[in-house]
Amino acid sequence: MYDLHNIQATVQQTAEAIAEVLKIEVEIADEKLVRVAGTGQCADKCGQRMDEGFVYHHVLTSGEAMIIDHPGFHPLCKPCRYYQNCSEKAEVAMPIKVDEQIIGIIGLICFDAEQGRRLMSQTDSLLRFLGKMAELVAGKIVENYQKRQQEVVMNELMTILNLLHDGILVVNEEQLVNNMNKSALKMLNISEKIPFHLDHIIECQRIWKGILKNGCFSGQISPKKGHSQLFCDAVAIKTMGNLEGAVIMLKDFQQVQKLVKEATVSGIATEFPQIIGESSKMRELKEVAQRVAPSNATLIIEGASGTGKELFARAIHQSSNRKNYAFIAINCGAIPENLLESELFGYEEGAFTGAQRGGKLGKFELAHKGTIFLDEIGDMPLHLQVKLLRVLQERCVERVGGSRLIPIDVRVIAATHQNLEKLVVTGEFREDLYYRLHVIPLMIPPLCERKDDIPLLAQSFLNHYCRLLGKAVLSMTPDVYDCLKKYTWPGNVRELGNVIEYVSTMAVGDVVTLDMLPRRIGNPMPLHNKIQSLKIVDLEREAITKALAIASEMGHKDEAAKLLGISRATLYRKIREYHVVEIKKFD
Repeated sequence: MYDLHNIQATVQQTAEAIAEVLKIEVEIADEKLVRVAGTGQCADKCGQRMDEGFVYHHVLTSGEAMIIDHPGFHPLCKPCRYYQNCSEKAEVAMPIKVDEQIIGIIGLICFDAEQGRRLMSQTDSLLRFLGKMAELVAGKIVENYQKRQQEVVMNELMTILNLLHDGILVVNEEQLVNNMNKSALKMLNISEKIPFHLDHIIECQRIWKGILKNGCFSGQISPKKGHSQLFCDAVAIKTMGNLEGAVIMLKDFQQVQKLVKEATVSGIATEFPQIIGESSKMRELKEVAQRVAPSNATLIIEGASGTGKELFARAIHQSSNRKNYAFIAINCGAIPENLLESELFGYEEGAFTGAQRGGKLGKFELAHKGTIFLDEIGDMPLHLQVKLLRVLQERCVERVGGSRLIPIDVRVIAATHQNLEKLVVTGEFREDLYYRLHVIPLMIPPLCERKDDIPLLAQSFLNHYCRLLGKAVLSMTPDVYDCLKKYTWPGNVRELGNVIEYVSTMAVGDVVTLDMLPRRIGNPMPLHNKIQSLKIVDLEREAITKALAIASEMGHKDEAAKLLGISRATLYRKIREYHVVEIKKFD
């Protein structure tokens, strides 16, 4: 662990200093009795082992200093070949200790009687002096060892940091960059030698303000060279509450978006040729969608559930100039209202209880230069509709708990299965947002209006599920196709896909026959058992009428609203909307 050879120059200087003061020759050896330094006759023997060092060996073993006044006649000298014929007149040996470990020895050697008399006349002060010199050497060896350990740790850390794709900067309290990894050099395109001021490479005022106020910073920054946009995370370094500096991590924003894009890619087809449909309505719809795809115009895609609204949104994105950036889809009706705002717009650290350290990027920021698909836009709460309108108009977002506007370049494609015009009339959807979204509306027809596409869709689904199941591709009898075309398909293409998955799984043999279809498809109910209408309007009107009739004896609408699972205000609105007249019994 501790090795005198690592500080050989210092050890030699120490030996020469002792010799100069005492006018006596000096040699210093390690724990293996290999000379590290020497003066006079000992100078030429550095690097050699002391074969006759019996006194030194005893001192290394005992740990105690020794003074030999008659070398060659001392009992320790008996094994030596120069016993009783030694050229030395006196000898002193002082161990060098570090943490109670003996790592070497300092030896004084007198080759004439005068040196011997002078040495023996002041033994007490001499031993104290040598003890201090031994401590000096020990301190230097410890200092060297600690320095080497720090260098090892630093090299290990730098090796780790250089393996990271993120740029890392270490700055002190004066905002001077003291260290950085290779990724940071590349991102920032800099050649400055360390140390240099952080302001030379990035606009650091916002970063340092966040560090001083909150102990951290998170957000987009624009470097003065190199990349046009970086994402920055900074954390303060504090000792006993005092700011010592900060560690700054830089991410290539385009790389972040690339990872987001890869994470949001699904198995859904994203090219227009993959959208199956040769009916006149579908051909016309695909032609319009392909024409508007290259533009940056906001789109609204309308259509019943299961018609393929997200499929068209992905195809439009893939045919646009934004295809190399993220496509992020978010269902506005599937996320709780209290979480939707932070999902869309992100939040700053401390914005609410449970907010993660450093804050969080919202979906709009992650979709920068790409496309965001807002499905079920009709379910978005009114207060978020206001914020969305501002994003569409100003092309900036403001995080929850934040006060600064973050510029974004995002194309918005919205989708809904609801009638937004009616929601505008009832006050459930903002009129200004409605017109802002309806720049280019696309209406996807339900499957019952494009029945000529059913055989193509059915065969495509059949091929897909047979491959997944490891089966030979099945075929369908003509009566199966006829049956599929006669069915009304309230679940549209999604329901058709589920039916084909069912028959692909359950089929025995190579052909799908009529009896293999689900009962609701292949064996429909008799006409007199069918519901008169499957229209949502008719079903809701009938349900409201029945609920009002059941609750009429209680004399108030609250009971009817409970039976229907809606609020009293919604019940009033639907009574007016559907012209339900059986309400005179109520208040």
